Amino acid sequence: MKKNVKKKMNKKKKKIIIITTLVVLFFVILIVLLKISENKPINSKDEANSLQSIVEFCECKFISSRESEVDGYSLDIYLEFKYDTYQDGESKQPYYDVTIEGICEFLKYNSIRLIDESRGLTIRVDTNSTSITKKYFNDVEESEYFSKLLSQINLENESTFKETEFDVASELQTLINNEWKTENINFGQKTSTFRNYDIYFDNGYRIRNINGKVFNIVFTNKFQKGVIDDIKVGDSFDKIKQSLGNNYIEKNGILEYMGKDLYVCFSSNEISIYPRITYNYTQFEKLVERYNEDKDFNSFMNSLTSLWPDYSLYRYDTSYCEIWYPLKGIKIDNSRTSMEGIQVYQEYSGSFKDEHKDYYQLYYKTNESLIIEQEKNRILLETDRADVTDGSYKSTKYVMKADFNEANKAYNIAFFSIDKSNPDSELSKNIYASKTYWYDDDNLIYSIAHQGIYMYNATTRETKTITEGTDNYDITNFDYTNKILTYDGKDVKIEI
Repeated sequence: MKKNVKKKMNKKKKKIIIITTLVVLFFVILIVLLKISENKPINSKDEANSLQSIVEFCECKFISSRESEVDGYSLDIYLEFKYDTYQDGESKQPYYDVTIEGICEFLKYNSIRLIDESRGLTIRVDTNSTSITKKYFNDVEESEYFSKLLSQINLENESTFKETEFDVASELQTLINNEWKTENINFGQKTSTFRNYDIYFDNGYRIRNINGKVFNIVFTNKFQKGVIDDIKVGDSFDKIKQSLGNNYIEKNGILEYMGKDLYVCFSSNEISIYPRITYNYTQFEKLVERYNEDKDFNSFMNSLTSLWPDYSLYRYDTSYCEIWYPLKGIKIDNSRTSMEGIQVYQEYSGSFKDEHKDYYQLYYKTNESLIIEQEKNRILLETDRADVTDGSYKSTKYVMKADFNEANKAYNIAFFSIDKSNPDSELSKNIYASKTYWYDDDNLIYSIAHQGIYMYNATTRETKTITEGTDNYDITNFDYTNKILTYDGKDVKIEI
């Protein structure tokens, strides 16, 4: 009897041991599977279920994480980024931005530090509950860090843009002899004004003046003589290079050479000239030195525009400021999201070019041409050909381009000649048109609230009045076929 009881007890113990072993084994397998699941590669950030998985999805090597050693940060994450901050000849800022955003989004935008000991890089990421507010790379604000990085690389790889000897057209030589001043110079018959340029259509050039001096003169295919040596508008780049040599900059379809008195930019259908002038940069450099000390951007800009009122572009509001001095080789571009600062280009000839002062927001782009950047912008402005008139009919001879204010009124209204057989032109800068309709291929109807309805002929560049008064002049339709204009509930036949 005792033997049977003992036998039963042994069986029961074995059963318990087996069950316990199976349970333990089950949990071990479960933990292993969970661990494998946690660390397996994922195809999107939405699949991430652990810090390691999101870090590896962002193409980084995850090392470890712990509670941050620095007040104000919840976590220190040790990892190795895929790239250096500058690698293979380019900034990797876009990669870092995407990576940091992905990790922070997974962590519900807690403030963190990302530490890559192999690169000596610590990134502090400040956040609010919904987004990243600031990033600091080795305690330097991100835009400042990458701008300084690129600036240093530019200085380490500095190249020389050498002067090229060439003859110039008599029209250019007259300007050079007059120190680029426009007084007492007969440019011919001005046909129109367009985007800050005076158009001398039949003469084959357009001129932009700033502060009484020529800033830019653009020769078109109507100018039949050689502009530089015997080079004419439309000559191939191969022919130009054969004539002027290999000391050039080529970018964005623009070929630039530097002469003793001017910069020349060749494109497919124009030759564009900018003066080369020797400037005194002493006062400017003192302003930059003061800005390095007080960091007062508004004061710096007020002093700068008083010292140098001859900017080619100046745009600003409460959130950004951008100003260009291409002939001086200085561009400034700051906003709430990107502090690109004071940029020194190859045209600059002050002491910064050699001394390389490491001032606040002073960056060196001395291998880059601000003249080419200016020229690129000019061409883009002249080739932006989206017609923005209200009617369904569009002129076959002209394209109307305009900006629009918050009330949806058109201003800076300009007319591009599609085949270049007529001068480009523009309406007065103080015109804010409520509606615009093409009457035919040459004439545009436009209305101004409480002032009148007018017709502008883009070929003759003349304006005539259709009606004037204090009405709303709210045009709701123009019947192109029958030439019936509907405004303020009235139907009026328009005849030229």
